[in-house]
Amino acid sequence: MEEALVARLRASAAIVAVAGVYNNRAAIDVGERRSDRPESFPACFIDVNFPGRMYDQDGSQGLHIPRIRFECFGRTWLQAKQLGRAITELVETPETVGGIRFHRGAQLVFERNMTPEDLGGGIKVFRNLRDMTIPYTPT
Repeated sequence: MEEALVARLRASAAIVAVAGVYNNRAAIDVGERRSDRPESFPACFIDVNFPGRMYDQDGSQGLHIPRIRFECFGRTWLQAKQLGRAITELVETPETVGGIRFHRGAQLVFERNMTPEDLGGGIKVFRNLRDMTIPYTPT
């Protein structure tokens, strides 16, 4: 699912319009921010906080509702916030990508702005955390 979600975010014109660039693509990754270079901001990395497997008496259901953390970084508070908003608006809409059907019903369940991080060399980075539950099923 993470691969499909990253592909979906990188392919979105709305995300590309506000995201920085890393290796000639939108700076959206899983697990870590890939670069501290100024052109790579705004950036986001994705982490699964809760896998969201749903169960009934027969075992695992096909529907999964994981809690995904989006850590959005920007050279300004507004950059980080704009990337977070663009991601939220995209994942709230249904779409099928790479064998994963993202359903309606994604919800923003947590948001927090963190204090700026000093990377040295005059580079300060602001961070916006967003946790969302995103329902999906494999196709």
